[in-house]
Amino acid sequence: MQQLIINIGCKQIYQLLQNATQFNSVSTFRSPIIVPSSQQVSPVASGLNSLKNLHSPKGSQIDVTSLTRLIKSTKINESVNSQQIQALLAKAREIAKVTTDSKSQAQKKHVKLQSQQFVNFKDLLHNSTSAKIQQEIIFCRNSFNFEFVIGIGGFGKVWKVEHKKTGQIFAMKEMSKALIVTKKSVHSVMNERTLLSQLKHPLLVNMNYAYQDRENLYLLMDYMKGGDLRYHIGRMRRFDENSTKFFIACIVQGLEYIHSNKIIHRDIKPENLVLDEKGYVHITDFGIARIMKLENSSDTSGTPGYMAPEVMCKQNHSYAVDYFAVGVIGYEFMIGRRPYFGRSRQEIRDSILAKQASIKRTEIPNGWSLEAVDFINRLLQRKPQNRLGSNGIQEIKEHPWFANFAWDKLQNQTLIPPFIPNQTEDNFDQKQIIDEDEENQELIQQNILVLRDQTIQDQFQGYEFQQGNHSISTEQSSGSSTKHSRHLSERLHIFEKKKII
Repeated sequence: MQQLIINIGCKQIYQLLQNATQFNSVSTFRSPIIVPSSQQVSPVASGLNSLKNLHSPKGSQIDVTSLTRLIKSTKINESVNSQQIQALLAKAREIAKVTTDSKSQAQKKHVKLQSQQFVNFKDLLHNSTSAKIQQEIIFCRNSFNFEFVIGIGGFGKVWKVEHKKTGQIFAMKEMSKALIVTKKSVHSVMNERTLLSQLKHPLLVNMNYAYQDRENLYLLMDYMKGGDLRYHIGRMRRFDENSTKFFIACIVQGLEYIHSNKIIHRDIKPENLVLDEKGYVHITDFGIARIMKLENSSDTSGTPGYMAPEVMCKQNHSYAVDYFAVGVIGYEFMIGRRPYFGRSRQEIRDSILAKQASIKRTEIPNGWSLEAVDFINRLLQRKPQNRLGSNGIQEIKEHPWFANFAWDKLQNQTLIPPFIPNQTEDNFDQKQIIDEDEENQELIQQNILVLRDQTIQDQFQGYEFQQGNHSISTEQSSGSSTKHSRHLSERLHIFEKKKII
């Protein structure tokens, strides 16, 4: 082994020294998480194989990683002679003997040098030889521990995951490309990814990363431990006035930011409103959100029961459609049911057109104020021009029901929420998740072959996103919302022209 290292030659050892010297600058910088392509994943093994010959064979008394550190610390140059190499080998054997005496120390692979600095040998060899490969293997599906499913969407599951390297917890939205294509929703998921990359707010479920493989799309979102409001209203049946006011205040504050960026959410409902562990409500799911434009009568997607009449009737619409949905939620939390019923979209539409829903005095539960009733009734107005908020969201915030409400403390999240989700149990319905997942899996298997077509794969081009490159802070967004919205609108218009499905 000693003779092998001596035969490496002075220049090769000097090159190893140069590689090791680069470690300080590399190790102090956390590489950005990027998405490996299918061509980039396999070369990782070949990159590591290039290091194979540098490791001592099993049972050897010397580890070349120790030698690398010694070369670096002695500051030798290209004129190193064989005697210097022999001395370094002897010292490396001595270090190897010390490290093998302690199992835990060997697992950590840390050696304390004279400079009192601790260095991870694995990182040294990896970074000094192939820093680019190190960056490319950090972020892929295998980079995460999948703990359990916390929800089911139209295209797949939502997982609670932990990043193996950093320990960060995320909600991972895993969406099947086969389902997306089958349901003709490529434009919807690409649109959501584009919008989320431009939005960041304390009361939204923000996107951190996005990537894809051949079968699935992945969104890494903020993890919300408290579960969605559909789960909680299913258990509680009703909420009291204080809890409802707080929930609606959170929604209104989030909508104010969304609307300031000229975006209509268009799918505000309890399933898309999730609680963090403190009890604050965050808005999620921008799948059918759209940039505001004057002509949008063809945008008729939504959830019957929360859909505004103007959308239901295929008319042009504005931000007021989100306020109607807030009114439906307020009605549901107070009365225990939605104002309009129907087994189909057509039946709900007929119900809306038949009469104006409102809460009557005889229906007011104990403990609810007349101001709350007026607030909800004004949001439920069928004609958008008569709806509370038609003159701007400030009209909602200044309603008597919110008199003296601490909006600034809500923004800073210093208010104590009146409803705190369970801190020890999972806040989701496991049975519902299993049933819906079985339906999705059957559809996926029926349509999986479509993904062999490269033209289908090309429709998802550009889905990747990494936090920091495109996202902007809340302060930046609020300060330049007009300019930001114009740029976002231009990008989406270009995307509209390219869409296939």
